[in-house]
Amino acid sequence: MGLLTPLYLAGLAALSLPVLLHLIRRTPRGRQAFSSLMFLSPSPPRLTRRSRLDHLLLLLLRLTALALLAFAFARPFLRESAMLPLDDLPGRRVAILLDTSASMRRGDLWQRAVKKAADILDDLGPADDVSLLTFDDRRQTIVDFADETDGLRIGKADMVKGRLSTLGPSWRATDLGAALVAVAAELDTASDVQGAVSEPLLVVVSDFARGSKTDALQAYRWPAKVPVVAHALSPERTTNAAVQFLLDEEGPLAAEPRVRVANAGNSTADQFQVSWSSPGKGQPPENPLSVYVPAGQTRVLRLPRPEGAGDRIVLDGDDADFDNTYYVVPPRPGEVRVAWLGADMPDDAESPRYFFELAVGDDPLRKVAVQSGKTLDDLQLAGAEHPAMLMATSAIPAEGSEPLKSFVSGGGTLLVLATDQATAESVVRLLDDVEWEGRGGENGARQAEKPDLREREYSMLGEIDFAHPLFAAFGSPRYSDFTKIHFWRHQTFALKQPATTRVVARFDNGEPAILERAIGGGRIFVFASGWQPEQSQLALSSKFVPLMQALIDLTAGGPEQATSLTVGQNVPLTAITSSAVVERPDGTRVKLAENSTAFSDADQPGVYRLHVDGEDRPFAVNLAAAESNTAPIDLESLEQLGVRFSSKLSRVERAEQVRQQRDTELESRQHLWRWLIIAALALLILETFLAGRAARKLRADLSTTSSGANNT
Repeated sequence: MGLLTPLYLAGLAALSLPVLLHLIRRTPRGRQAFSSLMFLSPSPPRLTRRSRLDHLLLLLLRLTALALLAFAFARPFLRESAMLPLDDLPGRRVAILLDTSASMRRGDLWQRAVKKAADILDDLGPADDVSLLTFDDRRQTIVDFADETDGLRIGKADMVKGRLSTLGPSWRATDLGAALVAVAAELDTASDVQGAVSEPLLVVVSDFARGSKTDALQAYRWPAKVPVVAHALSPERTTNAAVQFLLDEEGPLAAEPRVRVANAGNSTADQFQVSWSSPGKGQPPENPLSVYVPAGQTRVLRLPRPEGAGDRIVLDGDDADFDNTYYVVPPRPGEVRVAWLGADMPDDAESPRYFFELAVGDDPLRKVAVQSGKTLDDLQLAGAEHPAMLMATSAIPAEGSEPLKSFVSGGGTLLVLATDQATAESVVRLLDDVEWEGRGGENGARQAEKPDLREREYSMLGEIDFAHPLFAAFGSPRYSDFTKIHFWRHQTFALKQPATTRVVARFDNGEPAILERAIGGGRIFVFASGWQPEQSQLALSSKFVPLMQALIDLTAGGPEQATSLTVGQNVPLTAITSSAVVERPDGTRVKLAENSTAFSDADQPGVYRLHVDGEDRPFAVNLAAAESNTAPIDLESLEQLGVRFSSKLSRVERAEQVRQQRDTELESRQHLWRWLIIAALALLILETFLAGRAARKLRADLSTTSSGANNT
C-alpha cells in the first residue's frame, strides 16, 4: 500500500480531539466562600452518566467515516514494488560539453571542471550512454555515443575519464552559442530516430564568461525535449584586466602609442600597472605606468615606448595572468617597384606621373619606387628586380606587345593611360577584342578653342562596378558619388563580341572609361582618359588617392599592418614562392608547403617567426579581446534566448522521481479513493439511521419518566 499525498493523513490526529474533550473532567476554576458553608467538610463532585461515553457505536462510525475521507484525500494505491532499484532506471543519452577556452586557465577552474565531469560520470547508470565534447571557438567530439547496433556501453565512463586526463584548456575564444546549438541539434535528431528509448540530457561545464559568443542562439529554436544542466564555475579571486594595443593614425611606430586597459565587471581591484617588456627579462620594469580602471570599464592611455623597448606590453595588478601580455611586432615597410613608360617627369605638375607619386608617396608602411624609361629597353621587366607594375602614358611599339604580355602573364600589372591617339592604337594591339573608333571624345576637338575648364563640355562616370576591388572602397552610398569629377577629353573604345575584356566603369554616354583584361597571373588596365587636369578632374578629387592605393593593393597586395591577429585565425602570407618554416613561440617548427597563402596553426599567443629565403619575418598573435571579459553571464539571458535549463538530479533522486511518476500512474489507474468515499458515505448513512433511532428512544424514555412523575 502506498500513498500519493500522505500529508492528508495528519487529519487522523484530529479524530481524537472530540473523545479527549468529552473525557476531560471539568471542575470550577474559581472558588467563592460562603459563611454558611465554612463549617462543612468538602466533598468532590460525583460523576454521573454525562461524564461517560454514550453511544459508543455512533462515535466509532463517525470517526471511521472521517478516517476514510482522510485516506481518500491521501490517494492510496496498491504499489507493485516498494523500492525502485537504481539499475532499473531508464537509459539516457548524456552529452557532457566541457569548456576548454582560454578563460578556463584562471586559478583552479580547469581542475574543478575535470572533477565536476568525473562526478557526472560516476553518477551514470548502467543503461546510460555518454559522450564527451569540448568547445572554445569550435566544437570537438572527444568520445562519441555508442553505436546502438552493438550497445557497447560497459566501461564507457572509465574510458571517458581516461580521455579527460589528456585534455587541457586552449588559448582560443569562446563560442558558447554555436556549441549549444550543435549538440542540442544532434541530441534532438537522435531522439527522433530512437523514439522514447533514451532520454537526452545536455550537461555544460563552463565558467559562462560574459565574453562568450551567443549569436547562434538567436536564430535557433531550442528543442523542448533536450534539457540543459549548467554547472557554472567561478574562481575564488575574480579580478581580471587586460591590455590591448591600438593602431591609430600615427602608425604602429609611434613614440607614444595608445593602449587600452579593460577591467572585468566582477573585479574587486581597480589599480593596475602597464609597461613594455622584452622576452626573457626577469627584472620588473623600471617605470611602469599606473592606471585606474573601475570594474566593468575601460581606459585608453598613451604608453611611451622607451629606447630598446621589447615586443610586448605587460599588465600587472590582477589575479589572472593568462591575458596580461599583448604582443606587438611593428610591420616591416614594404617596397613596390613601378616602371613608367613615357616622357613624364616627376617634377612636372601637369603630368600624370606627378599626381601618381603624390598619391602613393605618403605611406609609412609601403614605399613605391618609380623607375622611368622612354622605351621598353630602358626598363628591366624580367629578372629578380623586375617591377610589379608598368604604367604607360606613351605609345607602345608593335614589337613590344609580346614582351608586355609575358610580363603580365608572370603576375605583373600593366596600366595604359590612353591620353592620345598613338597610345589608344597600341591598346588595340594589346587587346584583340577592343577596337578604337578614332575619336578623342566629342569635346576633344574643341579643347584648344575653349581653354577655360569651366566652359568646356565634359563627360562623367555614369556606371561603375563597385564590386570590383578597384572601386570596393567606394561601395558605401556615402562615398559612391563620382558626379563631381569631369572628364574633358577621353578616347572612344568599343568591345567586340564575344569579349574577354571587361568594362569596370563607363562614361555617362555608355562608352568604356576603364577596361580590364586578365592574362595569366596578371592584368591589363586601360584608362580611356588621363587623370591630369588637362584631361580630367580625377587627380584633383578626393577619390584619386584611394583609387591609386587600391591599384597598388591589386598589384602587390595590401601593406603589412600591425593588426591584432588572434589565436586560431588564419595568418595570411604573401610572397611565399618556396618552402618556408614557421617557428612558434614555444620553439616548435611547422614546415609550410610551396606557394602557401596562409598559416593555420597559430594556436597560442606570442611572436611567430616566418623563415623564408633566408629572411626572418616575425608576426604577433594575441588572445581574443572578448576572452578577457570574464564576468559571469546571467543564465536568465540564455533562457530568454530559448535554452531550456533543468536541475541536476543524482541517481537516488532520479530513482525517487521515477518512482513517484510510477506511483502517480498506478494511482490514476486504480482510483481507490473513490471506493473509500463510497464507504465513508455508507457509514454516514448508517450513522444517521442509528442516531435517529437513538434520539427517538431517548425522547420516548423522557416522555415515560415525565408521565410517571406527574402521576406521583
